[in-house]
Amino acid sequence: GVRLDRWRETDGLRRESDRATGTVSRADRYADRNGTEFSPSAGLIWQPAPAWRLRAAGQQAFRRPTLNELYRPFRQGANVTEANSALLTEHVTTGELAVEWAQPRSEPAGLSLNAAVFWNDLRDAVGNVTLVRGPGTFPLFGAIAAGGVGRQKLNLDRTEVRGLELGGTWRAGDSLSFNADALFNHATVRRASVAPALVGKRIVQVPRRSATLGATWRAAGGFIVTPRLRWIGAQFEDDENQLPLGEVVIVDLGISRTLTKNIELFLTAENLADARLETGRSTDGVVNVGTPRFLIGGIRGQW
Repeated sequence: GVRLDRWRETDGLRRESDRATGTVSRADRYADRNGTEFSPSAGLIWQPAPAWRLRAAGQQAFRRPTLNELYRPFRQGANVTEANSALLTEHVTTGELAVEWAQPRSEPAGLSLNAAVFWNDLRDAVGNVTLVRGPGTFPLFGAIAAGGVGRQKLNLDRTEVRGLELGGTWRAGDSLSFNADALFNHATVRRASVAPALVGKRIVQVPRRSATLGATWRAAGGFIVTPRLRWIGAQFEDDENQLPLGEVVIVDLGISRTLTKNIELFLTAENLADARLETGRSTDGVVNVGTPRFLIGGIRGQW
């Protein structure tokens, strides 16, 4: 397959004013930009025997920076992150090789296994790059308190993500099945002319290892029970790999029952054990956490 995209960005504007007086302190307008992107892709599937299937795929793709990345700065506690209207387009080249093996579905019980290796070469990836540390007043960021940092959205020349994905499903019968998946990621900065010290650092908020273990049980009375156990490995919040986010194990449980051909009743419990899921950490010690124990129920319909 091939894809051709034409993009345009017009009327870029950043305006800042005093909330109390309405006085405009900044009104920047940015030049219009446009471009054309060509994105090819190719895939191959080969089945040498009924139980085996081999897959190979490769593609190139692009992503334009968002409006937030281009124009909108933000402050979180003592930390300031500046936008960058000059950001370049991200480009990625990806490749994947996979093998799958499965016992025939006609058997009452069966096992299926799959494994895949992947490689992503990302050029000009947009990252939050640390440039200054407080306390002090800096031209791009203004005043930053002690313990705070100033970051800006900048393009990293080259980052690489490669890894291994493993999965399996075991059907114990018509009413019970188990599944397991594991992901091993090696995501690092390979070249960064804007910040050479980042070379070799891990990419922000990408754990090296994660895994999922689940089951589906079709119980009496039309109920379907789907427990799930998720493990997310340790990762880093910042580009310099100085702010770690802890690993966590999360327990989920879903129960549903089909009322009619189109209507389903469901109840879902996420993070049932109320585990501490760290989603962010600042240089001044503030830790953001994800959703605690969460229950939701309702009715789904489809026609």
